[in-house]
Amino acid sequence: MIKDITKDVEFGDNDGEWLPILKCICGQEFDGWGDFTISVYRDKPGECPSCGRKMYFSNNIKVYEVTE
Repeated sequence: MIKDITKDVEFGDNDGEWLPILKCICGQEFDGWGDFTISVYRDKPGECPSCGRKMYFSNNIKVYEVTE
């Protein structure tokens, strides 16, 4: 099963393929790039070293037009 947990975690800026997790859904905090990162590859999810939850991410870009 795949569940959207975006609102339940904290993360830093991604580099397109990797995302540093700053706070897991379990509450464990990380320092960034060196501690816990996840990738865009669903078949190779990153696993939280504290709770074992497996995660991956996807990029979503939206472009908006401003009209007056």
